[in-house]
Amino acid sequence: MAQGSSPPTLSRRHLLGLGGAVGAGLTLSGCGVGRMMRGPEDNTVTWGSWANPGEAKRFFEFNDQYTAQTGVNAVYQTVVGDYTAKVLTQLAGRAAPDAFYVNDAMMPTLILEEQVIPLTDYLASPDAATAEEDYFPGLVDWCRNSEGELYGLPVDCNPLVIWFNSDIMAEAGVDLPADTFDNGGWTLDALTDVLEAVKPTGKRGLTFESGYGHLFSWITTFGGTLFEDGRPVFQDDPVAIETIGWILEQFRAETMFYGGSLPEGQGGEQLFQAQQLACVVAGRWVLPNLRELDFTYDMVPFPTKDGGVVMPASVACAAMSVNKRSVNPEAALDFLGAFVNTEGQRFRLSGGGNAVPSVHGLEEVVTEGGVPAHGALFLECAEKGYAMPRELLRDPRLASRFSPSMDEVMKAGPTDAQTLLVQLSDMIADPERLS
Repeated sequence: MAQGSSPPTLSRRHLLGLGGAVGAGLTLSGCGVGRMMRGPEDNTVTWGSWANPGEAKRFFEFNDQYTAQTGVNAVYQTVVGDYTAKVLTQLAGRAAPDAFYVNDAMMPTLILEEQVIPLTDYLASPDAATAEEDYFPGLVDWCRNSEGELYGLPVDCNPLVIWFNSDIMAEAGVDLPADTFDNGGWTLDALTDVLEAVKPTGKRGLTFESGYGHLFSWITTFGGTLFEDGRPVFQDDPVAIETIGWILEQFRAETMFYGGSLPEGQGGEQLFQAQQLACVVAGRWVLPNLRELDFTYDMVPFPTKDGGVVMPASVACAAMSVNKRSVNPEAALDFLGAFVNTEGQRFRLSGGGNAVPSVHGLEEVVTEGGVPAHGALFLECAEKGYAMPRELLRDPRLASRFSPSMDEVMKAGPTDAQTLLVQLSDMIADPERLS
């Protein structure tokens, strides 16, 4: 499109229709930019994120497509090192990009300090490239303030699941967990059988890590309750006490291990990739590394009481937000919409990506190449799962310090489940107790 032209505004629905007409392929179809051409003074949008080399390459490709189709010059910067500290420093110095990734530890602070733009007006516009209802509902609430105003949208997600080494399962003489799930028998007893069978092989069974992700997933997958009226209740929940008690029993039996107590450089994911750990709780982020290794693997949701359903569990999420001090807020909002909407996620995640769409309707991304075999379950885990609970967002200290504080409690050696849960719930109820 020629510089200086003024095309008619395109509605979101019209752009989505164009996306369908273009057809398949890694083309940024239907990017959904309402104001597709701007004057020279506001024809650039800058954005930043963390990224590994493969992600950064795809981001530059996205920029090229976006610029070609909109005439807006998208400029990407990878933030290396301590992402949270660096972005907060950039914001304080008025040097942050127009739009940027936000992790769950940052969002409460950014909202509280009014560093990012609310998205309500943008999403209500007929020119918006996306809509709130496009996203899995449990992945959006962590981006709200206490009044429900939305300040970011999930760029993609990573549901926590249990990855397993099929070769170790064969060596242990047990059925594959995914087959057990398909047959409706993936219960806590079934997982116990797997861990007990693995132990004689000399391999470790499974790790448990600090942080709300592991803790809450093991509770909610069996129907336990975490919070009521904004207060933690899991410390008195029978399901939570029973399940965490089971984990402590596995520690004593040496069929499960606390990840924070393993030698440096021997985390759960590293041990799994070295074929020294039968199962690991992780997201799809491990897939690119697993593709390079010479063993058979698959994934399965957390076990449940029913044994054949997916129950709510934690989903790792990042969002994109717009800098309150952006000199081009409209351009930044347009870019955000194109980046996180269905077509943007299809473009970014196809071709061996390491994340799961946070929007409906992209099963082909997680089933690509049939690896892992049960990859379609990722979307169901995302749809039923939840990002950081809002009860941890009311105080920025909870978002950033709960995990290291829990790590100290775990390393001290909890004696029983309820005592452990009371200690953790007390930290949430009163952040002054955080270490």
